[in-house]
Amino acid sequence: MIQIKSIKIKRMKKILVGSNAFFKDVKDFKSKDKDYLVFIDNPEDFKIRKEICLRGIDMFYYKRLSAFEMINYTLETNDPLLIGKFLVPEVAEELKLSVTDILPLEPMLSKLDEQHQYQVIIFNHIKNNNSFILTEEQLEEAYQFYISTRKDKEKAK
Repeated sequence: MIQIKSIKIKRMKKILVGSNAFFKDVKDFKSKDKDYLVFIDNPEDFKIRKEICLRGIDMFYYKRLSAFEMINYTLETNDPLLIGKFLVPEVAEELKLSVTDILPLEPMLSKLDEQHQYQVIIFNHIKNNNSFILTEEQLEEAYQFYISTRKDKEKAK
């Protein structure tokens, strides 16, 4: 007799991150991929994070940590590309982040490559607004910078 083990499947919440999180509603916005962030309570196949990229979908799986632990992990890894996830309002809400919580990441902004410098603009607006919600004008400013770095790259090809 074959014994079948029951499997509990927990639906995971995918949070859109990356440039799509900020610019998806902007007319003519095009991105080469979509990035999603998923928090896992008790990961079995990774310690803190893992990334899976497949056909234009990038999935970032993170162990669910406190906001403080997530910020410290980012500082310890010294990977500026991790900063952008904290700027997305839905991520901030999920982690119960305050604007003050993300301020220790500010020195890392200078390490972002040119194509991710739009995040500096977003970070500064979040800091000045004391809110993760940006005005249309602030988003437009970040978007104009975003497309300017992509146009320069296209010209170089």
